[in-house]
Amino acid sequence: MQPTFLPWLGYFYMINSVDKFVFLDSVQFERRSWQSRNKIKLNDREFTISLSIQKTAQTTKINDIKLLSEYKWRKKILNTVYHAYKKSVNFDYYFQILRTTLMQYENLADLNISLIAEFMRNLNINTPIYKSSELIQSNEKKEGLLLKICQDLNAVSYLSPQGSKNYLQNKRSMDMFADNKINIEYLDFTHPIYTQKGKTFIPYLGIIDFLFNENNPKESFSKIILEHDLGNAKSMYGVYGGG
Repeated sequence: MQPTFLPWLGYFYMINSVDKFVFLDSVQFERRSWQSRNKIKLNDREFTISLSIQKTAQTTKINDIKLLSEYKWRKKILNTVYHAYKKSVNFDYYFQILRTTLMQYENLADLNISLIAEFMRNLNINTPIYKSSELIQSNEKKEGLLLKICQDLNAVSYLSPQGSKNYLQNKRSMDMFADNKINIEYLDFTHPIYTQKGKTFIPYLGIIDFLFNENNPKESFSKIILEHDLGNAKSMYGVYGGG
């Protein structure tokens, strides 16, 4: 999975559903993607907050992307989040985490992974995490890279998001994994309704919406896990190549 900025609840459910989780940080950065933006709820509507990155070549890898060094855009994000969630039950705790981390990092991947790792601890997710850039050096693309990472970690199963079906459900890809005795599974996650301020519940927001609003996020997340139990033993989840 590419390291995204404040990913949605399903991202964390997926991390918890596997034995090993790999951040795909060694692939090309996608502009205007969830790697550098996400949605919050502001004035009862979706609102997008975005990180500001330095200009770079189109082929630059995610782990080489640098954030703009100035702090004006960081303060803008924090100000927006403040006005959106200042009355929420867990505001002080999680706003401090966001503020400290946002001000600390200059590298996009490092920022995103640091926030994800911190929120994993808050949700009691203990899955070991890895970076693809630290596992293998490969010029393989999409399914080829996924396969090599699975092999490197001795995986027997790969859990994929639904969006990757467009390139994993072709004969070549399925044969590649089958020949290496690696089973491909797809995540089935129904977005739950949780405590959220406003008149209308808005799903698929960044994880901070859940963390700010739920009285006990750890306990609530545990209930979500039970309700969405896949009914199988944990699977190896490698990386997410798009979709």
